[in-house]
Amino acid sequence: MIPLSKLRQEDLLTYYFARSLQLEDILMKKYELPKKILKDKMLEQMIKDFKKNNKEHIKNLNDKMNRLGMH
Repeated sequence: MIPLSKLRQEDLLTYYFARSLQLEDILMKKYELPKKILKDKMLEQMIKDFKKNNKEHIKNLNDKMNRLGMH
């Protein structure tokens, strides 16, 4: 394992962006499960809004990574 003091800022950014994208992907999958069993329209709309926000987060993360030359 590399000591934290030896990691470069770029390495840390790469790790945290990748981890953030991974967590957003997990959330997206979690939102699919209730969609299959929900009957309440208000709850369905909430899940839809959560998914929309999730997609926006993923897009923002990818845009930032591109601006930093990380993709």
